[in-house]
Amino acid sequence: MRRLQTDRIDLYQVHWPDNKVPIAETAEALAQLQREGKILEIGVSNFSPEQMAVWQKNAPLHSVQPPYNIFEREIEKDVLPYAQSHGLMVLAYGAICRGLLSGKITAKREFQGDDLRRIDPKFQEPRFSQYLNAVDQLARLAKERHEKSILAFAIRWVLDRGDRMVALWGARSAEQLDPCQEAFGWKLSDDDYTAVDQILAETIKDPAGPEFMAPPE
Repeated sequence: MRRLQTDRIDLYQVHWPDNKVPIAETAEALAQLQREGKILEIGVSNFSPEQMAVWQKNAPLHSVQPPYNIFEREIEKDVLPYAQSHGLMVLAYGAICRGLLSGKITAKREFQGDDLRRIDPKFQEPRFSQYLNAVDQLARLAKERHEKSILAFAIRWVLDRGDRMVALWGARSAEQLDPCQEAFGWKLSDDDYTAVDQILAETIKDPAGPEFMAPPE
């Protein structure tokens, strides 16, 4: 708090559940910080509905931060319905799927060093070609129907999934944030979502989720 030059943290989140520490113990620790006025609201990231239910028996919960984008949609089965039914803010990280949905990545792109995409199955052949094909078709859909970039379309796709959605993604320069202005002032239709599903069904024969990002047991 001293380094941030603030007298409280507006939203304090647990990044991953710790299998060596009871959820109730962590929840109570954050609830105590909230009672002391050091944090305003409490969130969790990468928690299952069962883990969130345990949390809510011991402390308030205001947000959940899961991976979510056009290509990684596992939370639609459980986390998203739970969040929506409990009024939680959903902070969807990886909204452009580690750059795949930016429209800037080509088949010639090589990833170096500790770049997470070196171990992401979506960036390895034969999946890589399938996902790039999907991106090309999604980009055409965004252009033809809305005159928008694929990046703006991907952000809008997340935001329109509910009333309490936030889209998060990383940027390596300030200029990479400029296109996000395109994502506001319009909405996707049910037909748009159906068209996206059809494109994915036709192009991605071997889908991969975000499981690879989980820390080792």
